[in-house]
Parts: sequence; C-alpha cells; structure tokens
Amino acid sequence: MRVTILTNGPGELWGWVRPVALELRRRGHSVSLWLLPCQFASGHEREAASLLGVDKLEGPGSAARLWRALKDERTDCAVQLGGDLAFGLHLSRSARVPLTCYTYGPKKGLKKEIQVLTAFPSQALRIPGARPIGDLVQDSLLLDAQTPQSNQEAWDWPEDPNSPRVLFLPGSRPAIRRAALPWLAVAAEGLKALIPSVRVRTLFPPFVPETELRPWRDAGLEPVRTGAGIAMRGADFALTQPGTNTLELMHCGLPALVVAPASFLDLVPVPGLRGMLASLPLIGKKLRRVAVQHVLDRWNGFISLPNRIFGRPLLDEAYGDISPQQTAERIAAALKDTEGRDRIRKDLLALSGRPGAAARLCDALSVLSEENALLSVKGSQGE
Repeated sequence: MRVTILTNGPGELWGWVRPVALELRRRGHSVSLWLLPCQFASGHEREAASLLGVDKLEGPGSAARLWRALKDERTDCAVQLGGDLAFGLHLSRSARVPLTCYTYGPKKGLKKEIQVLTAFPSQALRIPGARPIGDLVQDSLLLDAQTPQSNQEAWDWPEDPNSPRVLFLPGSRPAIRRAALPWLAVAAEGLKALIPSVRVRTLFPPFVPETELRPWRDAGLEPVRTGAGIAMRGADFALTQPGTNTLELMHCGLPALVVAPASFLDLVPVPGLRGMLASLPLIGKKLRRVAVQHVLDRWNGFISLPNRIFGRPLLDEAYGDISPQQTAERIAAALKDTEGRDRIRKDLLALSGRPGAAARLCDALSVLSEENALLSVKGSQGE
C-alpha cells in the first residue's frame, strides 16, 4: 500500500509521524512524507524527517508549490498528521483516495467523509465523528529507548539521592530558545541558590546541531541531545513551555511547571488572519495579547495539553508576569514536596493510557484502503 503522510510542526513530526512511518515501513508499505508550511516550524524538520527512512520526502516549501505538486501524487491513502486540512482534502480529491485525520481537537475543514482519529475519549467527545485510538506521542517515547546509543549523548544523573534532578525544555523554535537562554540561566542560578545540591540539565532533540548547544553549555545549563523518553524518566521535575512536550511529561509521569512569560508572547506565532494582524506595528502587540487570551478562555485558562484534555490542573502552570526568580521558587517548593510529586506522578500515569496507537492507526488505514478499493471495483463494474 502507498501511504502519503502530511504534517507540519516539530511536535507532529517527531511525536506523531515518527511512530506511524516506522510502523508502516515495518508492515512493508511505501511511505511518502510531505512537510507543509508551518508558522511553528523549528527549521530542522527536514533533517528530522530524513531520519525516518521514508521512501519520498517533499518540503518544506511554499504553499503554492506544494499545492501544485500534490496534484501529481499517486497514493492509496492520505493521512493528515498536523497542518492545514485543505492540503489533505486537495490530495484526497486529486488522487481519489480516502483521507484520515488524527487530531487533538476540532479542526477547520473536517467533513463526515474523513476518517477522524484522536487520542483520548474525552477529546473524541469534542470532535464530531472522532474515534479514540490512543496517543501517538506515547509510542514515540517508547521508540527513544530503541535508539542506538551512538545517537545519544551521555545521560548520567548523579546517583546521590540528595541531588534533585531538574530538566529544562526550552522549546522547539530557535527564536524562542534564544530568548529563553538568559531567562533560564537566571532561573537556574536562583534554583541553585535555594537548593545547592540541585542538578539542572537542558534537553534538545537529537537533530539539533552541536553549534546551537555551545552557548547553553557556556551558561552552565548542561545541554544534552537525547530522546525525551530517556531524559524525562531520569528526572524529578521539569520546567517547560507549552507544547507537545507536556504530553511527553504526562506519559513519563514527570511533574512539571509549564511557563509562558509575558515577555515571550511577541515571539509566539499566531496562526491565520490573527497572525497577520498581530505582525502589524503599533496595534500588533495588543492584538497578539487578545489572540492569546482568546485561546486561554477557550481552554478554561489552561496552557498545557494534559490540563486542556482532561480539564483539570495535572501540571502546574504559570503565565503572564512571572520572573525567573519566581519560577525558581516554585520549582524549589515542588522539589521539597516529595509526597505531592508522587501524587502527581501517579495521576499522570493513570491517565496516560495504553501504547499501540500507531498500530491501531495503521490498521484503520488498511481497512479504509481496502473498502475504497472495493468501491472502486464496484464502480468500474457498474460503468
């Protein structure tokens, strides 16, 4: 079977596409991967995608070029794993194949003829026609343990039980990481002043170039490139920004503080028309704040995915006017509350669900493709 996967951002590519592409290849299917335009792109998507062993890799490129190229794509089924659904619908119509969409929430363009899959039952209740199959991110974390050691840097936390281990996750977009570096350095200094024995490390994906790690190493933030499924299971607490990594924390049972300082809001991409307006001088900043507040209101004020999905504060959150020192104080308080962290860890793991979402998605693709082939045969016989 020929399968075409459409995706966009770093979280979707590494957290969703990676386990699905590998499962499809394991079953002997041909995989074509298209990287769509994305305002949240890290700039390393193609390097990351090249590690997946797909048969064909297209993009990233301009929307117009990819749109034209999709008309010539020959495939048996299309899978949308992130990005504008217009591209998936375009491919489905051009190639006359069924479209499957995996999503965490309602998506513009979803139609009843699309097979819609999601992670958790609570999400399926908010997405018409969706079927929960488990979280692909969980499967991605399991793959980290299978990565050859040569592709991982040393991950040797101190064995001293009195040395708390804190993991910093600076985000996937270079612009935000650059802004976060001095902010996190101050937070780390404040944390070490409160708990001198603490050990802080900063996690980067395996495909981030070595040159980007040097300033982090110079700042004493101990950067390391390894899989989240390895790094998170060796830590006691994490400090992160909103994103797919908050689901990784849930599946690893790692308590965390999710922060979104107001000073970073100007660097956060805003999609669609709101994004265009937010880039305007003078009024842009105000419009951006309004857009961000709109998102917060939509999700009851939550900024992390586990809290949004399950509607309760599983991970600690802080957004707005929070300083690095205040962040350090909150982390220190959490580290001292051993019972509280144990309770959070148990709650997170209880909601994680069972792995195998990639296999279930591939099963669904096979069934849909067979049904489509049968309908095509009947249609040709009727003619």
